[in-house]
Amino acid sequence: MRLFLVGFMGSGKSHTGRTLAELMGTPFIDLDDYVTARAGMSITEIFAQHSEGYFRELEREMLLSLATLPMFVMATGGGTPCYHQLIEELNRIGTTVFLDVALELLLERLGPEAAHRPLLASATDLRQAIESKLAERRGCYEKAQLRVRIDNRTTDVARLVYDHLLRSSPI
Repeated sequence: MRLFLVGFMGSGKSHTGRTLAELMGTPFIDLDDYVTARAGMSITEIFAQHSEGYFRELEREMLLSLATLPMFVMATGGGTPCYHQLIEELNRIGTTVFLDVALELLLERLGPEAAHRPLLASATDLRQAIESKLAERRGCYEKAQLRVRIDNRTTDVARLVYDHLLRSSPI
């Protein structure tokens, strides 16, 4: 099974993905890690030295090359499924899960690290910036095959997804 976690930055895709991969006994792939390794620089540096478009092309290239693997859990970047109609491709080649995190929880998670997030670094009003970018991407995220709503810190998201997958199909 190829499982793609999608959702806004700070939604917990990497954390959930690592735990879920352990539960499933499959490899975990953090797409951002592969992109930065390929580029030899951080995402912030890629945006600054090249452009978001350049980053999205690298991201797409890495995603499609990794997606040939037979089994994994992948944490995609926050914008990954929304560019080049990748959500449709991800739905075709695997199972997509939208981690739909409440705005207040996103603010709590992203506040301390906003300066290191290229799409939030220059925001004068973090709440407004998150709301705007999330509204722009929500339609794409909602095309995922499974949606998990997260409104608190204590929800074991990996276990929720794992249990759902067990009920719906063999892993």
